[in-house]
Amino acid sequence: MDEEGILKKRANGWERLQHLCELSEQRVDRLSGEEITEFVRLYRQASADLALMMSQTANTEVIDYLNGLVLRAYGQIYRRPSRPLKESIREAVVLSAQVIRKQGWAILLAAALFFGGAMSAGSIIAARPDLRSFFVPSEMEPLFEHWTTGKFDKKQGGESIAMTAFYASNNPRVGIIAHSLGVATFGVMTAYISWTNGVLVGALGHDMARVGKLGFLLTSILPHGVSEIGGLFVSGAGGFVLGWALIRPGRLTRGEAVRRAGRDAFVLLVTGLAMILIAAPIEGFFSFNPAVPQPVKLVFGLATLLVWWFFFAGYARTEDRRA
Repeated sequence: MDEEGILKKRANGWERLQHLCELSEQRVDRLSGEEITEFVRLYRQASADLALMMSQTANTEVIDYLNGLVLRAYGQIYRRPSRPLKESIREAVVLSAQVIRKQGWAILLAAALFFGGAMSAGSIIAARPDLRSFFVPSEMEPLFEHWTTGKFDKKQGGESIAMTAFYASNNPRVGIIAHSLGVATFGVMTAYISWTNGVLVGALGHDMARVGKLGFLLTSILPHGVSEIGGLFVSGAGGFVLGWALIRPGRLTRGEAVRRAGRDAFVLLVTGLAMILIAAPIEGFFSFNPAVPQPVKLVFGLATLLVWWFFFAGYARTEDRRA
């Protein structure tokens, strides 16, 4: 084979194909109709040249170059068409609802541990007040005392904005940490975090009930808590999903089972963080605003709960079988 002659004859075409790949990778509409036709022709020629070089020469440098060029062009020709942003967002929302329904057991388990911790702490403190120090850290006492006053300080608009920014940055970080620890320990830390958070809420509930302000606590937490605490359940549930894949891989290898479960765990994390972010402005401007009557907060919280319930239970359910 006249290798040198082929290189001289084809080199310009290969360089041209590489240039067209660069243009199409930036934006496919940068190619005219004639350039698209040329692109396909040069791709087919480069593929034939690669097959010839692989069978007729041992020039690995040229073979590697052609192999990379052909793969690059192949990726552009058969690339999945980009979809409108609206369609991509809808697909993501549908996937979120489907994964929530599919892995609902993990979310319910996180919720059960949270509320179980809350009820246990409240009951134990009521029966044995001397054990309260085991449930409430000393650094939390000032916050508990402020809650028992049953009132919120009036905030200016700037303060509400600052608090919203704090909640939007701090609370998702807590969700990420809870998810990461849960994933790293295959659900053990998810169970621990859910339980301990519930214990704090239960202890606070006991203190508020003791001063006759339990209703004030519930109506103040409910507006943002539905999204925020629910988001923590959802983001942390990924640890249970991965843990179960490791314990019960079925007919798959444990590595493959964990890999597949990792996709659902990631969707749970993103969904949970989205819920926590939605809760941030509600917490900053609404839940702790003394100008908003407590009955209004109650109605808003219940409405939020119904919206999330109907969304996760029914949104795109007709697409579940196809999925």
